[in-house]
Amino acid sequence: MNRHAAGAIAFLTSAAVLVMEIVASRLLAPYVGVTLQTYTAIIGVVLTGISVGTWLGGRLADRRAPSTLLGPVLIAGGALVFLSLLFLRAAARALDGRSGPSAAVALVVSAFLLPSTVLSMVSPLLVKATLVDLGRTGREVGRISALGTAGAIVGTFVAGFVLVATIPSPVILFVVGAVLVVLGLAAWGRLRPMSGRFPLVVLLAAGASGASVPRHHTPCDVETAYFCASVYPDPSVANARILQLDTLLHSEVDLTDDKHLIFEYTQAIGGAVDVTWPSLRAIDALHVGGGGFSMPRYVRATRPGSTNLVIERDPALIKLGRERLGLKLGGGLTAKAMDGRVAVRNAASGSYDLVIGDAFGGEAVPWHLATREFVSLVKRSLRPGAGLYALNVIDGSPTKFARAEIATVAKVFPHVAVVAPAYAFAGQGAANFIVLASSKLLDLDALKLRYQAVALDVEIRSGADLTKWVHGAKVLTDSFAPVDQLLTVE
Repeated sequence: MNRHAAGAIAFLTSAAVLVMEIVASRLLAPYVGVTLQTYTAIIGVVLTGISVGTWLGGRLADRRAPSTLLGPVLIAGGALVFLSLLFLRAAARALDGRSGPSAAVALVVSAFLLPSTVLSMVSPLLVKATLVDLGRTGREVGRISALGTAGAIVGTFVAGFVLVATIPSPVILFVVGAVLVVLGLAAWGRLRPMSGRFPLVVLLAAGASGASVPRHHTPCDVETAYFCASVYPDPSVANARILQLDTLLHSEVDLTDDKHLIFEYTQAIGGAVDVTWPSLRAIDALHVGGGGFSMPRYVRATRPGSTNLVIERDPALIKLGRERLGLKLGGGLTAKAMDGRVAVRNAASGSYDLVIGDAFGGEAVPWHLATREFVSLVKRSLRPGAGLYALNVIDGSPTKFARAEIATVAKVFPHVAVVAPAYAFAGQGAANFIVLASSKLLDLDALKLRYQAVALDVEIRSGADLTKWVHGAKVLTDSFAPVDQLLTVE
């Protein structure tokens, strides 16, 4: 086999595997979210496929002439890339909404183990096909390996920086599968002239697999570089729209009234804002995480003249808010697409009255927004001796993450209170925990009356009661913040 052609095949095949690996994170997002466990499952399973495939390819190369195997293996790999979408959907139905590490592994195994295994059989076949001089064995193995690695690098960068942000994931896999099938047919025709019915049967089978891809409709309204985002009406609330990011119901907004807070966690934060500034005077607020923009819209509507800077890392969500959630920028409300930690770090000291943390990756607060170092940056950005930090945290029994995050905030702020349903404090289900922190004493009596007035069924814990509940939780730092491992959301 021509050495240059073999190198090109090694490059393209490895690139295909890594493109598939990057795209897998987006395809899994609607079912298990995007967490550290999700990425771990994808990387681990794909590496398993690479290991097994390389071993199988080496054994086959020693038993049969690579010229008879290379084309069929490439075609089979392309067909399996096509079918991965159907396998994923079938596995998701079988899991019936279950999440967590085991569900993530099951989904990846079902959809991506076989294609990564089959495609990884190619490199050993190429080495055997091009090796004509035993004295060049090391150089030939090294050349094919280097070109395969180069393809993997290019596939990673192109998929992560370009493809996922511009093309729907099913289309990406369709193109990858089609390229592999065409490459396989070319290799088969070149190395083993095709005759008879068998090549036609293989081509028809691959074509049937590819035809299944357009029928795989993504559950997302918008597939962004970060989220599978969907917007849909709430049948129980007139003029309301719900924003779902991956598996998380993130926000709900009233298209006709920005003062109307629908989700209980936004009502809890809104009540804390109103009690902290009862005169309804204008304030300067920084919102880390945009989503549906519920809170910045509320602050603007209730406190004319306020400034609201929203930091949302995903520019597509800002666009989605304007197009589907009735978001109108201006009037003191601005949005920037950037990382929340960078924004807080760059904020001038003492520049804000209020900082609200409502950023999520899956169902977890991104780890770098959960550490003592980040909370210290938040405190620095607030008015000296005053200001309010309101943080939204989701967790379930045994609430390891919620307690760790509260312990972390309490290491920085002298006054901390937590608002959550009583059942959540009792470890009887997942819920939103609203952490309120300030350098001045919080008026918790007024806050209780506020919640009672709006019939918000929550409990407020602070002082010794909160310390007792948090007891034993480790403080999260930049060097140790296992957020995903601590989190429990069923």
